[in-house]
Amino acid sequence: FGDAFLLGLDAHGGEEKSVEGMEEVYLGGWMAVRALFTGCYPALGHLLQNHYSARFSAHQGACSAILSPRLLRHHHTATQPQQKRISEIFGRPDVPASKLVAQLVQKLPGVPKDHEDVGVSMEELEKFAGWMFETHGERLNKLSPRKFESGRELFEVLAFPLEEILR
Repeated sequence: FGDAFLLGLDAHGGEEKSVEGMEEVYLGGWMAVRALFTGCYPALGHLLQNHYSARFSAHQGACSAILSPRLLRHHHTATQPQQKRISEIFGRPDVPASKLVAQLVQKLPGVPKDHEDVGVSMEELEKFAGWMFETHGERLNKLSPRKFESGRELFEVLAFPLEEILR
């Protein structure tokens, strides 16, 4: 999926009407979603993204861009074989999947990349994480390869600075 996605970005080349580029990006995205259904917890991300989207009126694509690198980082030790496959597909097996996904998101035109891009403050995010854990903690942990101990821990995962992931 990495090749198709990256080819799509190259073909898009900043031209908003590049049909070939849009098709390649769509194909790459579809393949990426399918690849994650091989044991790398897509349901956890989907659950969080649905609630984030509903709470903050953020587009689902924005939710994926904002949350995925952080969730990958948090679950690295518990999903190392799956994340290694993601890194290999990108052709960079020694780079963490969380960093590669964050770098890819940075290249996407018109996609919000962080909480402030969709108007979410750290205070609102902290309340959201507390509510998510209180209301859906058991379900989150059933879907999560690395359990969350508290709403505070979930907040720390969701608020982790992208700059740190991109280093």
